[in-house]
Amino acid sequence: MLQVSKEEPNFFRDKKKKVKNAKESSAWKNINDIRTNLREYILNNEQQNMCVYCEKKISPDANKSNIDHFKTRGTHPELTLEYTNLLVSCNNQAHCSNKKDNFGLSKEDFDKLINPVNDDINNSFTHTTFGELVANNVKAEFAIEVFGLNNTALVQERKNILLQLESYTDLEADIILEVLGCHKTLITYSKE
Repeated sequence: MLQVSKEEPNFFRDKKKKVKNAKESSAWKNINDIRTNLREYILNNEQQNMCVYCEKKISPDANKSNIDHFKTRGTHPELTLEYTNLLVSCNNQAHCSNKKDNFGLSKEDFDKLINPVNDDINNSFTHTTFGELVANNVKAEFAIEVFGLNNTALVQERKNILLQLESYTDLEADIILEVLGCHKTLITYSKE
């Protein structure tokens, strides 16, 4: 899971001002014309073109990624256009935002879930040499379950990256990340 710093773009702030009922889940329909730009902005400027949850490289194409309301519109309609609640996720059905949205979380459950914007992600997870994500706290443990972050395919992908990293022993983490374009925390963790 990526640690994300948010900085609301002017085009989104301006659009929000024109929405009558910004604190209702239906407000999302009022920004249709800027969603593509918003997805691109978040991916390029805040998430290094990676899914915020599984850290796989993703495209801003609407078929390959989606703007995820971390706290869903159904449980938190007042956060529908709250910029800090908007992240970009892959469209994989087996993990990430699709798994979270089908998990059946209550409004209170979101307070038990680690948040990539507000919580310390970098100290909340470690990785095994087999590619599994390990939680260092209760919120991270819940996130692994809710987002399916130890899905078999994700574990195998992380294991393969760890094997690749064995041949990059003399390269810095930022150079490896530039080459691979994914799994920032795994690369950073393995180079420490």
